[in-house]
Amino acid sequence: MTNLAASTQIDGQEEPQRAGQQNVSQDGARSHILVLFADDRHGALDRIVGHLRRRRANMQTFAIGQSEIPHVVRITVVMEDSEVGVEQLVEQLRKIVDVRHITNLSTDQAITRELALIKVNSAATRQHEIIEIGHLFGAHAVDVDLETVTLEVSGSAEKVEKLVSQLQPYGIREVARTGCVAMMRGSGEM
Repeated sequence: MTNLAASTQIDGQEEPQRAGQQNVSQDGARSHILVLFADDRHGALDRIVGHLRRRRANMQTFAIGQSEIPHVVRITVVMEDSEVGVEQLVEQLRKIVDVRHITNLSTDQAITRELALIKVNSAATRQHEIIEIGHLFGAHAVDVDLETVTLEVSGSAEKVEKLVSQLQPYGIREVARTGCVAMMRGSGEM
């Protein structure tokens, strides 16, 4: 008889899995950008997030905001999964009554941006240096005081990561990131 609740090794420790649930194989997994339009009413977001959690979706970022349609929110989810896994997830999400439309964008089809606020330790003598590093990445200072400089940057996740790594030697106090938002390139609409 086989054991339905298999286990995996992570950092030398066994992590039990529940019967009937599997981690998605990393073979063939790639990044997907799902853009959902859903009714802006009580419980809609709970149903969508609950479904993603039950499916154990490997979400990298989750961003929500108002759309151009009144009383409809736009949800952008960046996740890692196989093509088949994402297509099954999309079909299941379409069955949620609050979901109006879903688009699965490839990275080639999408324009993606992220916003980050980065608060860096700064003596008065180093403020100009930190601000100059920010300018190299298109960031600008939104708050400067005697002990810190806060920079605002928008762009790809890679650009934000590079700026954060450049500022590490100064001592980062805090980073707040929005997560990815996406839109289809060209004249195509969702």
